[in-house]
Amino acid sequence: MTTHQALSKELAAKDLAHVVHPLARPRQLAAMGPVVAVSAEGAEVVLSDGRTMIDGPAAMWCVNVGHGRRELIEAATRQMQTMEFCPLFGGNSSPPTIALAERLAQLTPGDLDHVFFVNGGSEANETAFKLARYYWHIQGRSSKTAILAHDRGYHGVTGMATFVTGLEPYHVGFGARPSGIHHFPTPYEYRQSPAEFEETVSGRALEKRIAEIGADNIAAVIAEPVLGSGGVLVPPPGYQKRLREVCDKNEILLIADEIITGFGRTGTWFASERDAVVPDFLTMAKGISSGYVPLGGTMIRSRIWEVIEQAEGDPNLWHGFTTSGHPVACAVALANIEVIENDKLIDAVLERGEQLGGLLEELRELPEVGDVRRAGLMAGIELVADKETKQPFPPEQERAQKVMRAARDHGLLVRTLLGNMLFLSPPFIISAAQIERIVAALRAAITETREEHSGR
Repeated sequence: MTTHQALSKELAAKDLAHVVHPLARPRQLAAMGPVVAVSAEGAEVVLSDGRTMIDGPAAMWCVNVGHGRRELIEAATRQMQTMEFCPLFGGNSSPPTIALAERLAQLTPGDLDHVFFVNGGSEANETAFKLARYYWHIQGRSSKTAILAHDRGYHGVTGMATFVTGLEPYHVGFGARPSGIHHFPTPYEYRQSPAEFEETVSGRALEKRIAEIGADNIAAVIAEPVLGSGGVLVPPPGYQKRLREVCDKNEILLIADEIITGFGRTGTWFASERDAVVPDFLTMAKGISSGYVPLGGTMIRSRIWEVIEQAEGDPNLWHGFTTSGHPVACAVALANIEVIENDKLIDAVLERGEQLGGLLEELRELPEVGDVRRAGLMAGIELVADKETKQPFPPEQERAQKVMRAARDHGLLVRTLLGNMLFLSPPFIISAAQIERIVAALRAAITETREEHSGR
């Protein structure tokens, strides 16, 4: 046994003894063992067994500027040496928190000029839900509490966010669905008839759902401009604008969940810019710090904040998190934004995204690749048992998971989504040669696992 193998085995055993992994099947993980990463640089990750992998998902849609950026590491070090923590409670603040809030107001669309800082995406969405309900409550319209979301939307795994997430497996075993959470159809052209797709993208499906619930009972609609965990589903241009129109017509607030799409992932700072839409709340996390430190935020339009700010009696805003606006996290986020700007990484997203999309289209020739979807540097590959009928693989065959594991033998980390899908969201600094290696590795892994499957 090599030194690398011995270290890998030791780390895996300690992990299984003590670490509880999210979204993992415990017994399956125990049988296969965790994938332990020990270092990373650029768009590559080194595993404990010594193998070097291209980081196809940028960890979890988030290491946008790549691993090992000195600018971010030094920003964190400087801030820790100056002042490691300052809470926002009690009216306290710190210079990096203030500077980041000002920078976000400049970057986000329209009059999204106020930010409630949080630690991650689930907290950002929980904050938006609560503030949307509070906005109506202080205006004497307390019946407006319902939240509507796409039936394939993913919005987190905390309290309300778990059930606002439309993907049913996330709900099982966690108690009854809270009241006031409803879903409406997702634009999913590959699995909708032309009539169903048109009904969805026109906004009529949402209008029907609003009519069933009653606009006077609805606080907000939440939508990802590009749905990530639901399958990298890319609505056509104009869809966000239609959602905005339907919400305005019915006096319903619009929440844009940009936790994945924010900070350049789709080729603009925020995906809401594609349709020139200004949501009432815009939630962010992941790319705000490129995952270097936990951070998120809920941006609030000025016209919404003014109502909350002027609430009768000037009540406390009874919501917050201990480390909201953490100065170290905010310092890192400022450095991250500067890197994206100075290195013109959003231009790189457009260039590398086109390359990735073109190469992935060639995978359609494989018998199990049913659909390929892409926006900027995020892509989804949907595997099917029969391309003609679009019949999915039975879940128990774990076709995508087999491809994910096989891809490691070809130097690629890739992740799976529900429904036998694979997703890619590489760092913005990915090279043209690395993009080619990603697609070559996927092709090999899909082909090899087909032969494995056929042999059973």
